[in-house]
Amino acid sequence: MEIKQERHYGIWELPEMISGLLVLLVVLWEMCFLRAAVLPAEKLSFFMSTHMMMTALVWFNSAVVLIHSVFYFRKHAYIPRFIIWQLVVGLLSSLLFANGVGNMIQREFTYHSYWLSVFVGFVIGIFSMVNIGSFVRQSREGRVKTHASSWSPAVIFFSSMLAFVIVSTLLLLTPGATYKPVSVVDAFFITSSATASTGLSTVDIASTYTAMGKMVILMDIQLGGVGVMTFTYFVMLMMGKRLAVKDRTTLSGILDQQGVSIVPSLIKSVIAVTFVVELIGAIFLYFSWKDLPGMPQDNLWANAVFHSVSAFCNAGLSLFPNNMAEPCVAYAKMGQSIMMLVTLAGTMGFGFYLEVGQRLRCRFNKKRPPLRWSTHCWLVTRVTFIVVVGGWLILSLLGILEPSARQETEIWYNISWEALWNTIGRSTGFNISDLDDYGPAYKLFLCVLMFIGGNPAGTGGGVFAVVVALCVLEIVRVLRGANDLELHQRRIARATISRAMATVVLSIVWIVFMTMILCLLDPVIANQKHGFMSILFEEVSAYTTTGYSLGISSSLSDASKWLLSFNMLFGRVGMFTFMMIFVRQRDPKLLRFPETRLPLT
Repeated sequence: MEIKQERHYGIWELPEMISGLLVLLVVLWEMCFLRAAVLPAEKLSFFMSTHMMMTALVWFNSAVVLIHSVFYFRKHAYIPRFIIWQLVVGLLSSLLFANGVGNMIQREFTYHSYWLSVFVGFVIGIFSMVNIGSFVRQSREGRVKTHASSWSPAVIFFSSMLAFVIVSTLLLLTPGATYKPVSVVDAFFITSSATASTGLSTVDIASTYTAMGKMVILMDIQLGGVGVMTFTYFVMLMMGKRLAVKDRTTLSGILDQQGVSIVPSLIKSVIAVTFVVELIGAIFLYFSWKDLPGMPQDNLWANAVFHSVSAFCNAGLSLFPNNMAEPCVAYAKMGQSIMMLVTLAGTMGFGFYLEVGQRLRCRFNKKRPPLRWSTHCWLVTRVTFIVVVGGWLILSLLGILEPSARQETEIWYNISWEALWNTIGRSTGFNISDLDDYGPAYKLFLCVLMFIGGNPAGTGGGVFAVVVALCVLEIVRVLRGANDLELHQRRIARATISRAMATVVLSIVWIVFMTMILCLLDPVIANQKHGFMSILFEEVSAYTTTGYSLGISSSLSDASKWLLSFNMLFGRVGMFTFMMIFVRQRDPKLLRFPETRLPLT
């Protein structure tokens, strides 16, 4: 009986998957090689035939899903959630394309209906990809385990991110994505920067990329912030697909969370917090920038959404030519305050929001919440407060007291406000002035803040503030001669402390080595006045996925751009996690050698 059910189910899935993939391919063709905004007359007939093909595919896909739902309901007396989602999207898209075809026949196909149809095509394509993934996984059940199924979460995370960057790079190289041709290295650099939530850029996004190109970059920022695998599993959950134990184990490793039981709740909290904060940020940015002198009002909503997403994901990419140092927003304190709050929300970490949400649900359900906060949330809140307040005070003093061009032209409270902006944005990279105007001590301490970064399971970069805090506390423990590192009435596991120490040491070694390589690749820049500081600053910014720059990104050689691009991807994965791709952990030995001591002083 079960065999017939699975075989009957596969008969209807096959045309759904094929038609959905064809819709996605036609959408990509229209986006990459045809521009609906300004369509030449000689391409109109070809565009109409292509869009008619996509319309026929959408109608066919919707008809198959409708028949599938009817047969499934007659056989099982219910309809699965993923079929309901497909049915709703299919029926709405059929109505949309029916109207679009009518407009095309009258030669009045508008720009907005084009982008709406493109979005619908992408949704249908995503459904098809999820169905293909489920179909492949089900077909492999009971068979011999393949080599790919034994991949570690680090390999899966890095491979998925690299594949996503390559696909995005190919999209940005198409004629429909740019106003003017860009090189392969520049396209790969910007997609790596967006996916790794860095913020470094070698070109002006607003004047180089079309609406389609900006959409690709925004998609890179969003999926890079929440994680490609996290978003994929979220779509599967929303479509009613159950996560296998292997999927939960993989995602718990990617998100650095213990226990597979909390994975579905963590995924939902990640997506919910992301879109709620970004939506609120976009609304407040819109009204804070509305009627602002010098601010373009024609694409205000697009600017607000792009910068809200970029801030929460700690990407640091901007549609303004001079980033946030553009005169229209450089002194807009209200908009900057909103950006800082959205940025800070992204650096807290999704594990923090999961625990806060669980406590709020207990309050609403009139249940007693746990008396103790977890050690993770306890440490995250305190370390974040210390880094923000301490970094703000030190940067303020350095900016005011250290002789620099900034000190000569700005009043002290503007320097202090910018110090707060740079401290909160230590893992984002939005700049409201030229950082090269500050002195070397200011830049060096800003490198330290970039190295510290945000918190685990968040959108921020760096080696993470919690990791640095554990290293400092471990040094204090050794100096005091204590046996264990104790926090919040808990003893921190030795494996956690060892991993924190290894992460910091490996990161410092990597930054020093990569800075040396960059100096060899760009000797002209390295031999200039303060050239070494500029290269070191750029390397720290790339590895910690921050995005602050002293303005040398576009002047670097192609080899340096490629190297920085991979630095951004390595930094997004994490140095310790990246090293685990090549080093296989051994099982602990049951027998241990006798202990000995070595002279250290």
